[in-house]
Amino acid sequence: MKVTAALIAASAAMVAPAMASATTIDFTNVSATWFDVEDGSNINFSGQGTSAAEVRWGVPQQGAQSGYRYETLPIASLEVDPLTDTSAVVNIGQFTHFNFPISSGSGASAVKLRLTTDVLVDDVLFGTVDFIYAFDHFETSNGANPCANGEPNYSGVNINGCADRVQVNFNQASGAFTIDDVDYALDVRGFLVGDSPVDMFWTVEQETNVAYLRGQVVLRSNAGAVPEPATWAMMIGGFGLAGGAMRRRATSLRFA
Repeated sequence: MKVTAALIAASAAMVAPAMASATTIDFTNVSATWFDVEDGSNINFSGQGTSAAEVRWGVPQQGAQSGYRYETLPIASLEVDPLTDTSAVVNIGQFTHFNFPISSGSGASAVKLRLTTDVLVDDVLFGTVDFIYAFDHFETSNGANPCANGEPNYSGVNINGCADRVQVNFNQASGAFTIDDVDYALDVRGFLVGDSPVDMFWTVEQETNVAYLRGQVVLRSNAGAVPEPATWAMMIGGFGLAGGAMRRRATSLRFA
């Protein structure tokens, strides 16, 4: 028992000096730009490079095109935990899908969103960074039954015909900012629909569908990866405490 206690004490002594305090990240002067639309027809943009950008597409059947709108929001200050190299997940903007009936084949299948923002690391301006998110759009057949989400038509989210699906992922063309010479990025973590965080957003036909886009600061090398299950995180937590602190300590060293 004395040997075990001594080993624990020695391990704690090795890790404790290497631990770093959390780093605070702020994102300011955020603007949005849609680009690189795949498929679709009659593509129209508005508000590019502002706080509220839109992209519309399709041959409307009832007077309005379908499309997306992104409105920037004040992003809360995020603290990056030096032991996990992540921050909390927060709302980073408001996303809208205008889901209106359009002619078959005139809908987009994908589009990218560029968020341009000033990044401050512990209140010091790092610079202006572009974070890019890729939206995958599934324009479903309105008359199918069951619908693409596996549920019956004309009920629930399919009340006006089969709902469309929107998914979003981090794009590897994104930029990064650094903490102790290590690259980090603002990853995207799906949507908040009402009070429910979801990986994909099923949107009601003939309606304006609104959700929040969610984001989290992570290591740039891990951006876009599926978060590890809690059970795995618990199993490796002990190694992460020592390893994360040692890595942070090592990366702060510079050589001539």
